[in-house]
Amino acid sequence: MVHYKFLLATTASSPHLQGTLLPRGFFLGLGAIYMLALAVDRLAANLRLPGAAAILLLGLVIPSDWLTQSQWLDAVHVETLHRVSLALLIFYAGLKTDLRRIRGQASTGLALGCGGVALTVAITALTLLMLTPLLAPGLPPAVAVLAMTCLGATDSGAIDDLFVALAHPIRARLTHLLQFEVAVSTIVTLLGFGFLAGLLKDQSHGDHHAVQGLLAIGAMDQFGAVGLHVVAGLLAGLLVGALAPRFIDAIVRSEPMLLLVAVALAFVSYGLGQILGGGGLVAVFVAGVMLSNGRYRINRFEQQALGRVMHPFNTAAEITVLLLLGFLVRPEAIVSVLPLGFLLAIVVPIARLLTLTVLLPSKVFSWPDRFVVAGFGLRAAVPLAMALSLTEELPHISGVTATIANQLGEQILAMLYIVVLLDLLLQPLLIRMGLRSGLKLDATSSQL
Repeated sequence: MVHYKFLLATTASSPHLQGTLLPRGFFLGLGAIYMLALAVDRLAANLRLPGAAAILLLGLVIPSDWLTQSQWLDAVHVETLHRVSLALLIFYAGLKTDLRRIRGQASTGLALGCGGVALTVAITALTLLMLTPLLAPGLPPAVAVLAMTCLGATDSGAIDDLFVALAHPIRARLTHLLQFEVAVSTIVTLLGFGFLAGLLKDQSHGDHHAVQGLLAIGAMDQFGAVGLHVVAGLLAGLLVGALAPRFIDAIVRSEPMLLLVAVALAFVSYGLGQILGGGGLVAVFVAGVMLSNGRYRINRFEQQALGRVMHPFNTAAEITVLLLLGFLVRPEAIVSVLPLGFLLAIVVPIARLLTLTVLLPSKVFSWPDRFVVAGFGLRAAVPLAMALSLTEELPHISGVTATIANQLGEQILAMLYIVVLLDLLLQPLLIRMGLRSGLKLDATSSQL
């Protein structure tokens, strides 16, 4: 009896669940948070707004101090969640890349995914550098460039979410082009971010010529590192993607089994890419493309079934990243960078539209089509996951000291939070403008 009372007293005073390292109330709180996220996502859909914006606001409302004090959220948890979520988001982008449907528009998609991202990021970064002395005098130029690089990526889940919010059919030609651009732009942004992060790392102090020499050597080293990542990712992704159809033909007996197989293949490709040379994210994308466009002997499911069964996991990954940024951003940091974030949120769609004016041929894409493509090019979960990676790199960036790294990280997260949130709200307006203009043009042409 005494032993039983002692056990009760010990259990009651322990901050963890009995027999685990999990904090008390972990499962109750986790389930409640995700149920709230799904509820606000449904509410946003009823209001014809992107659910990602509502989930971002939900993450901001939940007290972050409560999560950290109860040991729910520490650096290790954040690192693990955001890396796993980012890998799943990119894998899903690969699964949504149907090369057969993009025929005839592959060059346009590559131009948007490569040149379009570069131009949009360059215009936005130059704007931020010009605004920094007025609105954020303590922001180092290297950090400003890296922060804007995060806005070059997006995710397929954001595209699907916006389709639901619009409740209006989009031309199939534009839909396939947008999905292909999402895939290309995400990989290009990840590689560009890694290259710039390595290049902008703090160099040893020395004279002017010595620093120039270090930058030249650093650029060559970073090109080599990016090349190694690409080669390792391609090898791992091609290997997994080539063997996966045979594995699926031999193992899978029903469509529900595809979910477990798809997740396992994503983790295998990521891990193999990391072992071969750090190209895990490239590997999961290539594996996803190979799986989506592979040939299967069994006829129990169509090739799009992999993307369909992975959609719940992609949704969970997207919600996790959105909630994470909402948890980590501080209201006081949002207030301090609100004017700068508001201006950048206006600049991003303008830069996107200017880029499309240059890259999209006017004979093929009308102005309404450009408005639609410009609206769908705005960002969601992937840039927020990259923003978390940026905060990890800050102590190593040139011009950032250890004493200001934490405060600067909070400001960067808040700034990107504002940009993503406002642009998510602007997306439906811009696209509906293009759709209305397109309907008017179609009506005029039919009358003629």
